[in-house]
This record gives sequence, C-alpha cells and structure tokens, in this order.
Amino acid sequence: MPRASRWPATTLFLVLVLRGSRVTLRPLRPDELDAIVDGRRLLDESAHISVGDERERVQRRIERSGRLVEGRLDLGIEAEGRLVGEIDARGPEGFIPRGVFELGIALFDPGSRGQGYGSEALKLLTDHLFEAERAVRVQAGTAVGNTAMKRVLHKLGFAEEGTMRDFLPAGNGRVDCVLYAVTAADRLAR
Repeated sequence: MPRASRWPATTLFLVLVLRGSRVTLRPLRPDELDAIVDGRRLLDESAHISVGDERERVQRRIERSGRLVEGRLDLGIEAEGRLVGEIDARGPEGFIPRGVFELGIALFDPGSRGQGYGSEALKLLTDHLFEAERAVRVQAGTAVGNTAMKRVLHKLGFAEEGTMRDFLPAGNGRVDCVLYAVTAADRLAR
C-alpha cells in the first residue's frame, strides 16, 4: 500500500534571499520591470546587453526570479533600500557541464559602482552556489578593458584562465573577454 505524502498536492516554490552587510540579493519584483529595462539602457555601451526584445525577456526573468529554474537563477541587488542592479547564475544542462555556473552582474547607475555592492553580491552568490547548489566551478567573464571587474574577481579568489577573442558584443563590434573561475578545490585549499 502506498504511503501518504507529507507534502501538499500543490507545488511549493521557495525563493532565495541572500543578505550581506551592505546588499541583499532577492527576487526581482514585477513593479520593477520599467526600472530594470531603464537601468539596462543606462549601462555603458561596452556592456554586452541587447535591448531589442528586452522588456519581454526581463518580464520572463522576473517571473522565475529567486528560484533556480532550468539552470538559471536571477536576483536583484538591493542596497540602501533600493534596487541598484541584478545578478544571475547560469548553468543550463546540456550547455554547461553539471556543477558549473557562470555569473553575470550589472549595476545600473554609475553612482552605485565602486561602492562595494558588486563585490559583495558576487561573493554572496558564489558562496551560495558552492554551499547550496553543489557547484564544482563558478566562472565569470568580463571585457579585457574592465579593470574594476577584473580586480574584484581576483580579490574574490577567481583565477584568470584566458582570453576569448571577439567574444562580447560592444557597440557596433565585439571585444575580447577575459575568463575567470574559482573551483571547489580552490576553496578547500584556502
């Protein structure tokens, strides 16, 4: 005779909230759609974000935000009570090997950059991926000329692994991207 389940018949989704000393990573909210789309448009042209069908893509990301869905986790970066950017981890099965995640981050307002928000957000999400999602490797890429991001990744223990030529769309062309990664073995060695 089958045993009765202790779980209700409805599916329960827990959403992720990660709190640091200065930032909170939390689900994006539907009322933030315009702010996110506008924030992406404020980004420097060197950022590799296309704004063509942006509104629809952001809407879909908001709907699943805060949960790891099909290998993707999207979160907002909140500081001082306001949304200052977004961060995501991507590890879609069949595209990236299981246990590997790639990070993406965007701080919308240039005034929010250089305040430590991005560093703390990357650390919070990286720690979560290793501790809760069983990551074996977390990687991130940035434009060769993005010295601030390269410095942050190095500070967080990511090792530079190489350059991918003409990888990131930028303006009317492409720029080289430097790939960084940290592994579970790296973290154990510390």
